[in-house]
Amino acid sequence: MVWTVPYAFNQFYADINLPGDHRALANTRKDWILRRIGTSLNILNSFPMGSIPRFTALKNHADLDVILVLHFGQHVKDKKPSVVLSDVKSALGSGAGSVRRNGQAVTMKFASWPDVDVVPASRVTNDDGTISHYNIPDMNREEWIKTKPNLHSRQMIDAASERGANFRRVVKMMKEWNRRQAVTIQSYHLEVIALQMNVIDWDDTGWVVYQWFVKAETSLQWLWHESKDVAEYLSFERALRAKSQITDAKNEAFMAWYKTSSGKDDHREAIRIWRSIFGNKFPTYG
Repeated sequence: MVWTVPYAFNQFYADINLPGDHRALANTRKDWILRRIGTSLNILNSFPMGSIPRFTALKNHADLDVILVLHFGQHVKDKKPSVVLSDVKSALGSGAGSVRRNGQAVTMKFASWPDVDVVPASRVTNDDGTISHYNIPDMNREEWIKTKPNLHSRQMIDAASERGANFRRVVKMMKEWNRRQAVTIQSYHLEVIALQMNVIDWDDTGWVVYQWFVKAETSLQWLWHESKDVAEYLSFERALRAKSQITDAKNEAFMAWYKTSSGKDDHREAIRIWRSIFGNKFPTYG
């Protein structure tokens, strides 16, 4: 039985959370991909990335991303992203699915969870030979995207350490909200919004959710992070549609939070509003 907002959030989190540490499975999938490709491509390095190794994955809605760092001269130089993705798909052979909707990976289907999104990349080095960043494809725009996956993982770990367990909990809740929208934003974009939030009390889940919407509302047409615009993949029209969704949810989230703030105890109405925001996986009152 659910009588209070904190307990409702706990139940909601338990229903959407992917529990456990799946990094060993991620490495097993990565090694399988490498064996599958064999010598078809000159792979300089490979590693899992994404929400599973970062512990921000949703139950039943998480695939594994595997970065394949390709030899630039042999496989990437003077090639469009669509060509490189096609080459990777050919190297994977039968079982390789279509290019992911975001145009950045080839999906490899498995009989058991998780499927793998294979992301080709090239590395860019500094003058001293250290890695500056990686470039990954965006077939939809035929452009190469600058990314620093290892740095982002460290930033998420540091934020969870500094802000407490509720940081990752709220990130997962926002991913569940985002998943249900007509216009979704990329998982990385969503996590960067959380990283850039300035919230005093991270233990007040409702307030943190509201503050995520506040930050997100101004982070759709431009969001600068690690020397790049994280929101650049969104067209002007889609950014406006996403902003409309977020503004509506922000206003509802404030009302839901207000119902139990400063000694008020209208948990019934607050839970009703939170459920209208997050959907049927959020429990009902009583």
